[in-house]
Amino acid sequence: MAKSESNHITSCTISWENTEDILSVVTKVLQTEIHVRLYNSGNLIGGRIWPMSEQQKQELYGILYNCIEDWDCDDYTVDESDGNHWQFKICTQRSCLRTVCGTIEPPPHGVEIKKILTGIIGEDNCYFF
Repeated sequence: MAKSESNHITSCTISWENTEDILSVVTKVLQTEIHVRLYNSGNLIGGRIWPMSEQQKQELYGILYNCIEDWDCDDYTVDESDGNHWQFKICTQRSCLRTVCGTIEPPPHGVEIKKILTGIIGEDNCYFF
């Protein structure tokens, strides 16, 4: 997808929740940093912000552009579930370009995205896929 003014990705948000423990985590990737917020029953219980280098940003955002075209459906939910559910949004400054959700299985490029984010924020802070 061409990076025109109208579809220039500015952020992505991965929301993860465990319905059994009533725990949810929101990971928001911005232009220069990543925010991770932990919630219990809707109440903020912790969070942290990590800086992101230009190289990490370019690598991650390059994959996000591929996701927009390569995601072939909006729901990657599988029949067998462990109580976890995730939602992934890719956004511009003005609108959301793509939203997908699922349970156990990651969407296409999900493993690549998780690898990059884990390299920045660490395995203990990755709550998705």
